[in-house]
Amino acid sequence: ARRQLEFAIKKRIPKIVFIHGVGEGVLKLELEYLFGRYDNILFYDANYQKYGVGAIEVRIFQNKKTS
Repeated sequence: ARRQLEFAIKKRIPKIVFIHGVGEGVLKLELEYLFGRYDNILFYDANYQKYGVGAIEVRIFQNKKTS
């Protein structure tokens, strides 16, 4: 997951959805811990109608370069 997130940040992709599935919530907690380490992202449960239960949508805010 970290590699995909870093790829999205590098390629300036504004949104990515991670499918963690339904279960005991271990993977979801690990993803939330990972995402919490980044200052430039916002994450929340993905759209239920589109992804069902078990997905997290991540919004990536790119830093604007100032010269």
